[in-house]
Amino acid sequence: MTLHDLWDVGKIGVLAVIAWLLPPRYWRKAAIATSILGRNDLSGEAYRNNLAPAFSAADSAAISRRRRVNTRELNIQIMGLVGPWRRSWRPQIRLIGGNHLQKSLDDSHGAILWMTENSFSTLIAKIALYDAGYRACQLARPQHGFSVSRFGMRYLNPIWAGVEDRFIAERIVIKEKTAANALTIVRARLAANQSVIFAVVPQAHRLAFTPFLRSRLPLPTGPIRLARETGAALLPVFTAANGSGGFEVSIHEPLYPAAGRTDDESVAAAYAKQLEAFVLKYPDQWNGWHWLKNQAQPEQG
Repeated sequence: MTLHDLWDVGKIGVLAVIAWLLPPRYWRKAAIATSILGRNDLSGEAYRNNLAPAFSAADSAAISRRRRVNTRELNIQIMGLVGPWRRSWRPQIRLIGGNHLQKSLDDSHGAILWMTENSFSTLIAKIALYDAGYRACQLARPQHGFSVSRFGMRYLNPIWAGVEDRFIAERIVIKEKTAANALTIVRARLAANQSVIFAVVPQAHRLAFTPFLRSRLPLPTGPIRLARETGAALLPVFTAANGSGGFEVSIHEPLYPAAGRTDDESVAAAYAKQLEAFVLKYPDQWNGWHWLKNQAQPEQG
């Protein structure tokens, strides 16, 4: 156990006390009050490069503060669902576009829910799907949760995963350096007409570097190829806090290659256009700012 692990254990303990003692309606206020203790936001340069001049330096600083508050609020939500609020807490969530998922399942080829990495997507989207009657599978890595250290993955992240697992059918974990074994299971689930959640993160064997705002965004092409090979619908999913204490989860229409094209890059570009609109509306809720590459950086596969 390292000093950083000790810090994480202490932080989780403090958050547990806050989440268990305070009613959920006070969780965001608690997140605001304690967010100063969070990790520094290292995405300031990305804000300046991609949001100026529409967003000023003061706007960028506000985005940074709100992102830290959002992260702290999610952690409190997770710990609240570990403790006395584990059964009773349900935020107000509006699910938009559920018909796209239902139509995909009606077509009997399964569905890939391409989940945009937002402040609250990892928990809120799963609750929304569960409450709407959908039990999706989740493709995940051991690093998902509170920590990426060996100690954290073994002892801390299972706390997080245990909360999420109440709202999904199955967690398919990538345990090896390659995802081959996990993807074999994913293919079987899609063949059985189930839905599988893929987080949109640049951890992949092959990436498409797609124009995005004033930079380029590395997007994994694996889910795109998997959708093409299996016939499963590739459905972008966006989650956002609506500013009134509730949330909206939007499932968009399936993504397909541009007319006359069969390449992965055109699908990635179509997703990036949707993401741009979302990020400009909710810049403080997107988790991918540190993934952006400047336009001059060479592409890598």
